[in-house]
Amino acid sequence: MRPRRLLVPRDTNEIFEQAVRERALAILTFQVGNEWQTFKSRFLEVDPRGRFFVLDYQQVTDTPLPPVAPGQYMGISFRHKNRKILFATVIEAKGHYVLEDKTTVPAVRYRWPNSLTELQRRAYHRTEVPEDAKLMATLWLGGLTTRPAVQSSEVESVSGELADISCGGAMVRLHNTRPPAWSEDDLLGVELQLPDHRTPVQVNARFRGLRQEPNEKLGLAVQFLGLEVAADGRAVLQRLAATVQRFYRQNAGAGRRDSNSGTNL
Repeated sequence: MRPRRLLVPRDTNEIFEQAVRERALAILTFQVGNEWQTFKSRFLEVDPRGRFFVLDYQQVTDTPLPPVAPGQYMGISFRHKNRKILFATVIEAKGHYVLEDKTTVPAVRYRWPNSLTELQRRAYHRTEVPEDAKLMATLWLGGLTTRPAVQSSEVESVSGELADISCGGAMVRLHNTRPPAWSEDDLLGVELQLPDHRTPVQVNARFRGLRQEPNEKLGLAVQFLGLEVAADGRAVLQRLAATVQRFYRQNAGAGRRDSNSGTNL
């Protein structure tokens, strides 16, 4: 389940060409100041020789599309078969694209990526953290840029233990039963201890809400942001994927042991 870098250009070409044939849906993420923006687009064209590809730029919900401009750095992810593809790129131009039926749609041309990261989609499915794995998590409002304010106690943080985890997010079982005064989609900074005994990972995340956990604990859900474009994003994804794989196998093994532990009466 480890991410792997696609070094063979033919692989990238084939993946993108299939995305165009299927009009695959892509999730785009970019940062403006301390704000993270996300929107969805579909593949329209790919040109390996010209080193670019084109996605539409159409509003599909009541929420207006965030403004984008040439030169912006973008993180993009989309599904390919049983895997998820992630990469970073730059906007080259905005304009319009003519579809097969001669209709014209707004579109954006992006630079051909230098590399892709490929993950099994299972790595994005939430895996429960085994009971014997006590992994601490710290969360605070404002994203990673406000980490110094947390360390100086100017910004309040909350702490807990990981209840489940994936490469796309996590559920944190809070130590305090008093919920933080955060609103859904607020930008958070998250520090996670992983079972590899290395320094904790730090990621930007979006607050996705609360749920009641067993033993009257509160669970706080977060969605990770910007790993496609972060300088150390590939390394963080590798560590998250290794953790998900480890817990998946551990939980599957525990399930097999439980199924064989019955007593004959």
